[in-house]
Amino acid sequence: MPSDPDSRLLLLMRHGKADSAQDPDHERELTDRGRTQARMTGEYLESQGVRPTRVLVSDAVRTRETWESVLASMPGFDGTVDFLPEIYEGGPAEVLDLVRATDDAEHVVMVIGHEPTMASLTHGLAAEDSDPGSVAQTRIGLPTGALCVLSGSVPHWSDLGEESLTLHTVVRG
Repeated sequence: MPSDPDSRLLLLMRHGKADSAQDPDHERELTDRGRTQARMTGEYLESQGVRPTRVLVSDAVRTRETWESVLASMPGFDGTVDFLPEIYEGGPAEVLDLVRATDDAEHVVMVIGHEPTMASLTHGLAAEDSDPGSVAQTRIGLPTGALCVLSGSVPHWSDLGEESLTLHTVVRG
């Protein structure tokens, strides 16, 4: 448990590499590379001792498979997971609304979604003290399997707004 009761950790991830030949888009599956990227992200989180307590995942096949591969590296995960069409269909504002609706008892939230939404949302949330290289990456877009790590002292998830979190790093899967 963080020493600061208002401490929040937000993990925004783009799904792993997906098969571009499949149609329709919603049904695209991960490639072997995509599964490896996601598994590496799970290993990274596990090595850092980071466990999301709430996970919001787009209902697309490739994001569900990304979560399954991340989860494979986190034995004993006991958080809550929701698969939401709003993440697939919406943009940064819709995803932000979902995060803002999270219960304040959930200090570590992970979202697995799509581009350009994940990069745009990360860029908008990143405060001035953020890592410059990571901010630059969000301006040009996130590669598949990338994880953005943001944190800050925000009393309530509903208070989350522009430039309210520090972007520490973009982890590439």
